[in-house]
Amino acid sequence: TLFAFSTENWSRPPHEISTLFQIIQRMATQYRQHDAVRDGKIQIQVLGDLDDDRIPEGTRRELRQLELESEANCHRRMAKEDGDNHHVLTICLAINYGGRADILQATKQLAQSIAKGELPMEALNDEAELSKRMRTSRMPDPDLIVRTGGEKRLSNFLLWDAAYAELYFSDALWPDFDEGALEEALRWYGKRKRRFGGR
Repeated sequence: TLFAFSTENWSRPPHEISTLFQIIQRMATQYRQHDAVRDGKIQIQVLGDLDDDRIPEGTRRELRQLELESEANCHRRMAKEDGDNHHVLTICLAINYGGRADILQATKQLAQSIAKGELPMEALNDEAELSKRMRTSRMPDPDLIVRTGGEKRLSNFLLWDAAYAELYFSDALWPDFDEGALEEALRWYGKRKRRFGGR
């Protein structure tokens, strides 16, 4: 999951926001033409609120098309191949996404279901009921979160999902976070003892 544009990024100057969405739209168009996407080896999922009218229509259209085409290409490839030979890398793009906003919208959906009588009040005590309403519901919880740029915070990224993620902090800026930096993060992760709250 790559954090491309957060709900907090709307407070940036308008020219920065416009430039960011131009870049996002251009990248979505390029990804649609990428061999790995066209061959069904990579599926792209967008997390966040794409129905927000502040997002340029062209950007929304390209992102939705990228999602649809990459999913269709993956299904087509899996239908052709047998056995375990159809591994797919899923890349999630967090666009107009914020962890708090995601928790709020999921809570609102859950409350509406209870108010309509679709669920009992006890559903408020069921984490699974909230989880399936999150924008991240189609993906597993992360095992490792890498924060670049020397920052030591999550910055509203996958707050619900990161409950048991290992957090790795790198001083490298995102554009400089290369294969060697990734391998170093994975080596660090490999040494962690994961207990998920147990001993």
